Amino acid sequence: MSSTSPSLDYSLEHVVERICAFRQITPVDRHLLTHVLTNRAYFGRREQSLVDRVFDGIHDGNIWIVDT
Repeated sequence: MSSTSPSLDYSLEHVVERICAFRQITPVDRHLLTHVLTNRAYFGRREQSLVDRVFDGIHDGNIWIVDT
């Protein structure tokens, strides 16, 4: 088994789909999202649309923020 962080296996699309499917963003989801976003040098329209989907969901109350 590799000692590499599991977040390396996730794409931005996969993380956003996970968040939207469960309608919540957990500490693990925040970690995955932060990791994927900080390792990108460029954001195209597709990536911006995915990030907007999460922020809009939080703003509209469709995605809950879970602290524990």
